[in-house]
Amino acid sequence: MYPKSIITYIIFFFLSIHAVCAQNKTSAIEADIHSYSLYENGQWKELLNYSTDYLKNGGEEFLYLRLRMGYAAFMLNNFSEAIKHYNAVLKTDHQNGIAHYYIKQCRIFLKQDEMADFENIYLSEKIKPYNITGISTEGSFKSTNTASRENAYYQDILLSTRLHRKLHMQHGLNYYSQAISETDLTGVTKNNQIKINQPGYYNRTSFNINNSWQIIGAYHYTNTPFNNFTYNNHIGMLGVKYFSNYWSLQADAIAGNMIDTSLQQYDLQLALYPLGNMNLYFFTTGTMRSRNGENNFNLHEVAGLKLHDKLWIQGNITIGSFKNYFENDAFYVYNSIDKDIIKTGGAIFYTIKSKLSIHLGYIFEQKQLYNKEFYYYQHSITGGLSCKF
Repeated sequence: MYPKSIITYIIFFFLSIHAVCAQNKTSAIEADIHSYSLYENGQWKELLNYSTDYLKNGGEEFLYLRLRMGYAAFMLNNFSEAIKHYNAVLKTDHQNGIAHYYIKQCRIFLKQDEMADFENIYLSEKIKPYNITGISTEGSFKSTNTASRENAYYQDILLSTRLHRKLHMQHGLNYYSQAISETDLTGVTKNNQIKINQPGYYNRTSFNINNSWQIIGAYHYTNTPFNNFTYNNHIGMLGVKYFSNYWSLQADAIAGNMIDTSLQQYDLQLALYPLGNMNLYFFTTGTMRSRNGENNFNLHEVAGLKLHDKLWIQGNITIGSFKNYFENDAFYVYNSIDKDIIKTGGAIFYTIKSKLSIHLGYIFEQKQLYNKEFYYYQHSITGGLSCKF
């Protein structure tokens, strides 16, 4: 047994440490006074640093501290950080109008408009239950370096609507045209001059389960003529998406028929906003496809960088060969008879006004002719206009 004096000393030692820590620990009242002073003086970075250290050191959390931290992050254009702090507010005050208002604004700045609408029920601002929220159009000219594939043209228009704060729907029309010559298509009459004039209809519907989870469904129909053949292609997509602060993750499955052959595609997409805003962003999509018993994997990478208040550049690359491939929630359909070996490119986006923007892009593709060991290049110039309401 230990002598009583030693036991007494040990107890006294730990009580002394506890007393010192208690003296050094900042009280909630002190944190409230100091954080309010920083808030009043607009010292946003100092406010975030001070409050973060206070909480890390075991400081007592309180509503106004989190509200100030959220606003400081918002003023520093770190919208992901702001959402984190405002969500912390909602854990104790679910109806807090300030938190819901700024979460909505942050979602808008992160181009997550559909999720931003979820916050409307908590705001006094009157929002129409049904409204047209945006319209966009895009056109593309595609040139090749082989005589058997003439220049191609693509055009689309997309109308975005809000049916409810939880429900959004997009309607799109698209058109693709190209003339090709392919003698290996022996069943096609006049196969030395096949005119492809392919119209399509697109629908995308999303449902916000809550302020973090979303269900997405899409349908894409295309009508593809090959002289004496006409193919009606139906593609459906169903997915789920989770929105965190600095990232989002989407998993979806696509299935349907393309040129009388059934196919399946499974996507997993990760979006990253490392700076908490759109100054730098990454979208990485891994895709597994199955068609005619053949499985293929593709990796699609998109990276964007803000160069100026109104100017962004964006680069993209698709790694792995593909045919009958779908991008952007099955909005873009690649159903050429020629296999893509690699696809890469870039674009410039410019904001004319807060809700009006234009973009100009270039895509390079190396493709393989149908049933041949011959490769050719395709160059695409794309321009588009987007307007939000």
